[in-house]
Amino acid sequence: MSKDSQSRERIDWYKDAVIYQIHIRSFFDSNDDGIGDFQGLIKKLDYLKFLGINAVWLLPFYPSPLKDEGYDIADYSSINPIYGSLKDFKALLKEAHHRNIRIITELVINHTSNAHPWFQKSRRAKPGSYWRNFYTWSNDASEYGDARIIFRDFETSNWAWDPVAKAYYWHRFYSHQPDLNYDNPNVQKEVFKIVDFWLNLGVDGLRLDAIPYLFQREGTSCENLPETHEFLKKLSAHVKHKFPNRLLLAEANQWPDDAVQYFGQGDECQMAFHFPLMPRMYMAVKMEDRFPLIDIIEQTPAIPENCQWAIFLRNHDELTLEMVTDEERDYMYRMYAQDQQMRINLGIRRRLAPLLDGDRRRIELLNAMLFSLPGTPIIYYGDEIGMGDNIYLGDRNGVRTPMQWSADLNAGFSKATPQKLYSPVIIDPEYNYQAVNVELQLQNSHSLLWWMKRTIEVRNSYLAFSRGTIELLTAENPKILAFYRTYEEQRLLVLINLSKNIQSTFLDLSSFVNFKLLEVFGKNQFPSIQETPYFFVLPAYGFLWLELQKPESVVSDKRKKDEIEIKKDLSEIFEGKAKSKLETVLENYIINCRWYRSKNHKITRLSIYDSILALKKPTPVYLLIILVEYKDKEAEKYSLFITREEDHHEISQTATQKVICTLKTEMQSAYLVDAAHIPSLWSELFNLFGSNRQLKGARGKLSIMPNRGYKKHLLSESNFQKEPINAEQSNTSIRYNAALFKLYRRCETGINPEVEITELLMKKSNFRLPKILSHLQYEDQGKPVTLGIIQEHIPNEGDAWAYSINHLNNLLEEGNSGSLVFPAVDLPWHKLVSVPEQVSQMLGIYSTSIEKLAEKTAAMHIALAESSSSSDFKQEDFNWFDQRSLYQSLRSILTKAKKHLSSLKSSLEPVIYSSLQDKLAESRLKATVQSLLNKRFNGKKIRCHGDFHLGQILYTGDDFIIIDYEGEPNRPLSERKIKRSPLKDIAGMLRSFHYAVYTVTQNKEMDLALKELSPEKLYAWICQLYLDSYLNFDGIRSLLPADEGNLLFLLKIFMLEKVLYEIEYEINNRPDWVHVPCKGLIALLE
Repeated sequence: MSKDSQSRERIDWYKDAVIYQIHIRSFFDSNDDGIGDFQGLIKKLDYLKFLGINAVWLLPFYPSPLKDEGYDIADYSSINPIYGSLKDFKALLKEAHHRNIRIITELVINHTSNAHPWFQKSRRAKPGSYWRNFYTWSNDASEYGDARIIFRDFETSNWAWDPVAKAYYWHRFYSHQPDLNYDNPNVQKEVFKIVDFWLNLGVDGLRLDAIPYLFQREGTSCENLPETHEFLKKLSAHVKHKFPNRLLLAEANQWPDDAVQYFGQGDECQMAFHFPLMPRMYMAVKMEDRFPLIDIIEQTPAIPENCQWAIFLRNHDELTLEMVTDEERDYMYRMYAQDQQMRINLGIRRRLAPLLDGDRRRIELLNAMLFSLPGTPIIYYGDEIGMGDNIYLGDRNGVRTPMQWSADLNAGFSKATPQKLYSPVIIDPEYNYQAVNVELQLQNSHSLLWWMKRTIEVRNSYLAFSRGTIELLTAENPKILAFYRTYEEQRLLVLINLSKNIQSTFLDLSSFVNFKLLEVFGKNQFPSIQETPYFFVLPAYGFLWLELQKPESVVSDKRKKDEIEIKKDLSEIFEGKAKSKLETVLENYIINCRWYRSKNHKITRLSIYDSILALKKPTPVYLLIILVEYKDKEAEKYSLFITREEDHHEISQTATQKVICTLKTEMQSAYLVDAAHIPSLWSELFNLFGSNRQLKGARGKLSIMPNRGYKKHLLSESNFQKEPINAEQSNTSIRYNAALFKLYRRCETGINPEVEITELLMKKSNFRLPKILSHLQYEDQGKPVTLGIIQEHIPNEGDAWAYSINHLNNLLEEGNSGSLVFPAVDLPWHKLVSVPEQVSQMLGIYSTSIEKLAEKTAAMHIALAESSSSSDFKQEDFNWFDQRSLYQSLRSILTKAKKHLSSLKSSLEPVIYSSLQDKLAESRLKATVQSLLNKRFNGKKIRCHGDFHLGQILYTGDDFIIIDYEGEPNRPLSERKIKRSPLKDIAGMLRSFHYAVYTVTQNKEMDLALKELSPEKLYAWICQLYLDSYLNFDGIRSLLPADEGNLLFLLKIFMLEKVLYEIEYEINNRPDWVHVPCKGLIALLE
């Protein structure tokens, strides 16, 4: 018996399958009507056999209005005539089985089309009657309100009104797809008949579409309900009894610990899609870091022996981003779908090749991961030749265009006139069908098609890939993913370089001393494994598949600043050799600037992306947009105003901040400087910022957009004052009279949150903040970048941080005299208590200040939550998916904190290090994080401040004013706009109080009196007072969990997230301060 025949006879044949996904109408047209059909697919089966495919997954081919690519079924037991007949389908089964190719079809049983006879009967039947109960009807559209809306780009509710039935019907997807009522036994009987019909014909497997949503129960998400699993057990037992070796494949877009439930104990579905793995393959390559992959692999539970994951890179739907955190989704959008047209629902509508910019190395790398990670790989038709897409076709049709067979008319798909085609072929220059097609690639043995064929052949020759276990290895280089795949006596070592650059690493393979390593493609022998770590070098986006064979079975340099020569005019600096030299010296300059973020990353290239003449007189001032590219991270852009300066006296002041290089001219030498540090230019710059002008550059334009009253604010004081504000690190701020200019040095696409939030709050008459007087916006290809804002300057006596330090010092001096002894109290996230009058009196005037700070915080949150016409600010429910996102984020931060623990040993007191080590390792911490998945929280999520601490609040002498609404500058701009629970801001402020208490106590001699006062007690009472005042503010409770226990638990989670972030931040930036958040973490977990 041949190997193929043996494989077909196996009950668990799906483990060794390589599945190819096909749209019948997209593959090949045999009758020239412009639509693919069964006879066309039959003609191309030999191509699939050549490629190494042994299973084909067919999308729905039933009668349908085709409003959702056939997933809106109007008849379960016949064939849509546009694809052929039932006779044609039987012929397909026969021809495919003859070539040892299995056929998997869709069983869309969650819903039907509204054109289905069942629904037509149901809508006309009386309530409670036989046909009426085939669907879920209600007179109340608020039922099952906890169920999310899946297609939120298209639907606003899970209920739709039917004018015939005069009632609402339930639908989880499009409103033209009513859900069947699985609480009705008659529905289940009909479904079993449908299953029997197709399996009797010889279908090998059924993909159960949208299977988590079969049942509805009030107070649940209506997903993954126990009733669904009971039904699947019955269905599986039925199929196993009547049709041995047939497959049930669950489409459950869920996290691994939920998706694994669809295997049951091996008595439900044999396969399920591993949705969370797919986006993390893309993330790992873009981030050049294995962590996203390792994180999700480690979260994936063990599965029953007879089961298998289905894994994929792309399919007929959008690249779904439902099973990622908000931050990860934001990252994927920024990296892979900057154009809004590429986004749909919670995903990206692009094919594999365009997602990877047509980069052959990355396409191969992603496929290498697909073929070597645990699971059965699925290839989407056309991806084996690198087909392109058309994002302008609407819905997800851009990835469903005709298969490109040749350079002939209609890409060889059909001989019909092009106007008759169901969809236009790809004519995009880079992916034009005349250049990207099967015929051409068959003729080129180095093409992607031939590479895919060879790779599939190699994979099929090793059962360790299809059936083996996985064991992750720890490579010292995080850009390299390494793991073993083992099946019985067969062991493979896989190494994957996620970087665009060549990488090396050592691996400890000492468990297999004297084993030989055989490279499985070229059969090249590597040196034997020894006790010492094995050294590997991998090319950019390279990978190695190595078979471990037993011995007996062997077969920037730091650049010096220099002069730039120009003849006369400063504009000459952007030409020829002068420009090259400028780009060289700018690299030296920015790495020493406080606002430059990426000091720990190797710059591979710095270039001037754009230059705009901003001022002509008294001396030319240019705005530069600088593009900085790196070896190991995405490129960044920075803004820099430059000018020529000959005033040697002015240059001598803080020269390192100002001087970029020396300019050598025919007349005399001068300096090229950062204009933001030249006070003599500020008057002209501030006049420019009020001019309502557009200035064009080589690539983009600078728009200056002043508000009314700009000049009035500028001239409002009789004594002009101009001074740099040195507190900023990520930005540069200058005060000029009654105005404050903030230059955002990092240029990120989008409107800065500070502009959006400030303009919103300016409309609130009862909320005081520095008004925006003007803002600068750079536009490149129509995409806005906020470069800076001019705000009113509010006279103040410093920030709340300095105010707090002063009052806390006074308190501790009283404590040293023995007059203050605070009573013991829990921290508020453990137990919230009312602050007694005794404690308020001990805190003195600072008690009133804390209350006012809390009230200002609550007022800010209420103002941000109030109804807005903009969806960017509309409050949303904090739901289960937000909890899951928070869980994933916290889990990632916790993992990184544990990895950094060893680096803390030398900088922490032994007792703190030991306690921290215990806390991070103990099961209680893991249980606390895990509890996020075991409880249901309510409340709201809103646009928050995002970087809330005492330094972000001005003290005017009688009031506090919140400032700096841009969020954490180190985070991507789009991530800063994600809506959060208001408790995230509260956690930031409570952590700020901890830093303040520590700052004043570290400089005090801890005598007996101060020990009695106890900084821990002081901090606890400050937190209690702040939180109590915040929660008692009118209206704030509507934004928070109603249950106080849930509220405090969620606050604790945000505190945990914040303190873990602080630990990582302090390790990288201020190692001497790392013990502060470490103590905070210990206190959190007491």
